[in-house]
Amino acid sequence: MPSTMIKLKMNPCKRTMTAKPETDMLAECLMTMMSQETSYSCVDYLSMTPWQSKSLRSRGGGAVDEYCREQICEWTYRVADYFRIDREVVAVSLNYLDRLLCSCSCDRSMYKLAATTTLHMAVKVVHPQKMGELGILSDLSRGEFEMKDVANMELHILNRLRWKLNPPTTVAFTVYMLDFINVNLPSTEIEDLYVNASFFAELSVYDYFFVTLRSSTIALACVLNALEGMMHDADFMVLHKVRRLHILTRDLSGARNRLWELYERSEECALHNDSRPFKTVSTVPCTTIQIDNVNSPVSSPVSVTYNELQEKSW
Repeated sequence: MPSTMIKLKMNPCKRTMTAKPETDMLAECLMTMMSQETSYSCVDYLSMTPWQSKSLRSRGGGAVDEYCREQICEWTYRVADYFRIDREVVAVSLNYLDRLLCSCSCDRSMYKLAATTTLHMAVKVVHPQKMGELGILSDLSRGEFEMKDVANMELHILNRLRWKLNPPTTVAFTVYMLDFINVNLPSTEIEDLYVNASFFAELSVYDYFFVTLRSSTIALACVLNALEGMMHDADFMVLHKVRRLHILTRDLSGARNRLWELYERSEECALHNDSRPFKTVSTVPCTTIQIDNVNSPVSSPVSVTYNELQEKSW
């Protein structure tokens, strides 16, 4: 796992309080989502033979690896936060990207184009009303790509994904699972529980470790981690309630530990502990898609910085 800080903080948006569906209806929704998971699953594509070829590694300035994927994920979150787009868009975009790379290999330049395109597609599917605000995505590449490149890549991705564009995300599973479990806690703690569990779900998108795991398993790990310290015997209560859903728990322990490791690397943890941030390793960044001063109201999301590595390709 890369050891750099994950530049992500909690996004404590207030949930819209609506009447929860009946437990049986929630269980049916969860089981329907679980039945769709296999259609949106991924394999460990970085270990596949085409990805290890020397010819591929020699193109585009280096090989695509876990660190590249993490940098793309971080960039996608920054774009989503700047435009105030629901962060679930990031999970959808990365699902498209990971599934694409299960069936084809590419160099870093094409990987960046594919990531830009999958974000474009995810916004269209999940939040089409935000397309006007997002503007021309090709601008995010500082002229490296044109919109025709994005359009051509989109058609290629649609064919590779067989037009399956609505993955059941870990974030969605987490929210439905919390509704289904219906924990008996004060309202303020319930809000904290949803925020904390959602943040674990958002962190899971960063890590290639979770690519091959089922979203339902990851979501259960997020819920259990978020409940740690909030109530007695939380693990027993949750596992008992979700037993009827038949969620795979083989990888549950490993997923929970990995999520805590990701949390410890996050800006949120550094802020919470009032500690100094992690020092970034001296690794050449694999992407020049970076957005500076995301929280500043005057910064432009299309101002892509090439910094001192401008002359280097991916």
